[in-house]
Amino acid sequence: MQQIINVLIKNKNFVVFASLLLFTLIFFNNKSYYHSTKLNTFIINLSGKIFNFNSSIKYYMSLKEENRALLKENKRLKKNLINKEKFDSSKKGAKFKYEIIDAKIIKNSIRSARNFILLDKGKRDGVVKEMGVISSNGIVGVISSVSENYSNVISILNRDLSINAKHKKSNAFGSLNWNGIDSDKLQLHDITTINIINVGDTIITGGMSTYFPKDILIGEISDYKIFKQNGYYDIEIKLFDNIGNLNNVYIINNRHKDEIKSIQ
Repeated sequence: MQQIINVLIKNKNFVVFASLLLFTLIFFNNKSYYHSTKLNTFIINLSGKIFNFNSSIKYYMSLKEENRALLKENKRLKKNLINKEKFDSSKKGAKFKYEIIDAKIIKNSIRSARNFILLDKGKRDGVVKEMGVISSNGIVGVISSVSENYSNVISILNRDLSINAKHKKSNAFGSLNWNGIDSDKLQLHDITTINIINVGDTIITGGMSTYFPKDILIGEISDYKIFKQNGYYDIEIKLFDNIGNLNNVYIINNRHKDEIKSIQ
């Protein structure tokens, strides 16, 4: 009670003004039909705007909650897809080969020859170097350095990064990298001409590294040339995802990575 009194005393000027305004409105409302009608109209309009604003705020907050829920569900589905196992919520602590850590992009560059991406997850979240990073529709890059709360990613739009990839129809493996020109196109090498390829064919990860599981989408063939002298294609790949427009990504933790490296 004392706290209420203190608040009223602290804001006494506002309280007096509000009281006088309320008294004046009530007086005019009782004395005049015209003023009463105008006042009621004003109150209805004001109430409508207040409730509409309140509704907008609630809707915005609900959208944020829905977005969080969708991201959580997408993460679960992505994890199950990568591990190729049916999810069973009753199996608490079930060990998958691949664990997924969701992250937000803080900084992203696509205009230089060697681009990097900064994420809001670090050591405290379980992130370490050489973890692969993917989006909902493709690969993004590989973790290059980590601090306590942040991590740096070598983007696939970096001329120093090479990814093991596969032509889905023929299962032919090749090396995927970026030539530093178009931010939506990569180049696939080492696919021999004995394999039949066509524009529109899908390119996926080959799974021959600890960065990415196999069969993660990358893009589709947009153009290719044949070098008859060496028997290989020069293939252009259009990415399924626009790297410059990404906001949310998934970091892939290969639980068997250290074991695989120890015997190589």
